[in-house]
Amino acid sequence: MGRRKRKKIVYRRVRSLPKIFTCPKCGHKTVKAKVTSKEEDVEVICGHCGVSQKVSKNDLTEPVDAFGDFIDIYYKDQEYARLTSREEKLWEKKQFTELTLVYSFLADNANVNSTKALEEYQKNKDPKDLEQAEMWKATAAKYVENGKRLQEQLDSGLIEDATLENIYEENEDNPYDEGESKVSEKPKRRAKIEEILGDTGFLEF
Repeated sequence: MGRRKRKKIVYRRVRSLPKIFTCPKCGHKTVKAKVTSKEEDVEVICGHCGVSQKVSKNDLTEPVDAFGDFIDIYYKDQEYARLTSREEKLWEKKQFTELTLVYSFLADNANVNSTKALEEYQKNKDPKDLEQAEMWKATAAKYVENGKRLQEQLDSGLIEDATLENIYEENEDNPYDEGESKVSEKPKRRAKIEEILGDTGFLEF
């Protein structure tokens, strides 16, 4: 009887976890997260534009984990800033129905911030984290109250939305306009969330 051929063992190269990532602000692949055993937190910083954020870590945290937390915080803060700006525009243009929705989103965002700060306080017992948690909780309650009061005024007829005609200063502000948006200057390129998540340096394991 012939001897069986021994199956050839093929060794696959194990890919190392990435340590340099694409910045969501400037679009350059210059973000680093240095994880050390001495520090309780990890500072994620872009070497090009300088945007930085400290994130918490544990014994298993890798740079890619810290970058993921950084992305979550960055876009959450961006969304909050966008909503507060939208709130001002809607007040000016008397679009109260949409404003009640914005207040709801702002309240949700503030509640998330409050929960995160409380978790940090429970972990580090830093009084500043507790102050942040209480501040965000009060902010969330304020937005809920504003939205409730505005809705009551709408329902009672004390206020009403302005007509859509001539209330939008720029085409891109008008969600009902199907025409081309006017561009006064070439916009600065910013990294899109799809580019970040599609970056092999971010998802490659």
